[in-house]
Amino acid sequence: MTDRHTIDASGDETDDAIPRGLRTAAGWSWRVIIIAALVAVVAFALAEISEVSIPVAVALMLTAALWPLANFLSRHRVPRGLASGLCLLALIVVIGGIFTLVGAQIASQWPVLSEQSVASFKQVMQWLDKGPLHIGSDQIDAYIAQAEAWAKGSQSRIASWAAAAGSGVGRFLTGLIMALFATFFFIYQGGSIARSVSVLIPTGSRPRILDAARSGWVALVGYVRAAVIVAFVDGLGAGIGAAIIGSGVAVAIGALTFVLAFIPIAGALIAGVISVAVVLVTLGFVKAVIMLLIFVGVMELESHILQPFLLGKAVSIHPLAILLGIAIGSVLAGIVGALFAIPLVAFGVAFAKALAHRYSEDGQAEPDEKPDEEETGAEDDELKDEDTDATS
Repeated sequence: MTDRHTIDASGDETDDAIPRGLRTAAGWSWRVIIIAALVAVVAFALAEISEVSIPVAVALMLTAALWPLANFLSRHRVPRGLASGLCLLALIVVIGGIFTLVGAQIASQWPVLSEQSVASFKQVMQWLDKGPLHIGSDQIDAYIAQAEAWAKGSQSRIASWAAAAGSGVGRFLTGLIMALFATFFFIYQGGSIARSVSVLIPTGSRPRILDAARSGWVALVGYVRAAVIVAFVDGLGAGIGAAIIGSGVAVAIGALTFVLAFIPIAGALIAGVISVAVVLVTLGFVKAVIMLLIFVGVMELESHILQPFLLGKAVSIHPLAILLGIAIGSVLAGIVGALFAIPLVAFGVAFAKALAHRYSEDGQAEPDEKPDEEETGAEDDELKDEDTDATS
């Protein structure tokens, strides 16, 4: 009787009755299942502690944005702790200045905006009454009466919504403070924190994974820097356009566009809808159409010039990967997922490319292969140099 069991090259017993392709597919399948289960567990854990994980993720993005400035100050002999504090102070001043300027402009223009809004509302009512829709004033009054009755009958629901909004504001402020503190320590002691976390990585694979993580971090910094420039140009273009057509809240429109530009695809659409609606209410239909054309022009500038030259050079990600990343992120975590999807994809693509390149340079070494002492020593020297720069 012929023995159907043989020993393969790795020393494992195999069955000749099972096709080699099926064995390969089975090996890939259980590995993919384990990885998917691990990702699901991590995602579930992060979702359960979202009040901590989201501020930490925001802190990483802010750190990537401020990292070039911190390194510039460190190269000019500014102590790393002082450089971290100056970066954080600059961030607070810029964000606080934008919101202060927006609030001051809205407060100063409020009487004019109120008059324009009332006049526009009357024009809309006249158009509904005498326009092609032929909605009479009696019907409009009936709709308004229904809205008032709904509001009176839903006072408890509205109060619960207001209470939930107040609680949300409190959580937002708490998360903001946590994100700012985390940003300071990430900038100040990023190298030490990374080395402390790296002890969880097996010793044999540690140098390769740390090298790939550095490449991913470089790509993330480049992406965030390019994204800030693109958002600034979008906000500047929208603000200048609103000022040209005579809007009294041009700064607010520019600031809103700048903030929402960090949300891929959906952010520009939301900013455009809000801005056009504000112009429609305050300045009328014609200028609202002009504002819409301005937004279309700004978006065309972004998609055909800024993104290819800035984002394309920062990270080489296929547009399909960007679209799929945004879709998956929005399905899993809504707007927050869409916001962090592309940075995560940028880091992951750079990490995977660097790791594959490192393995190919090492002669396709196995992941658990122990690196030689010279490589390990060079890696340790790099970590020591980073710690020296961080504490100098």
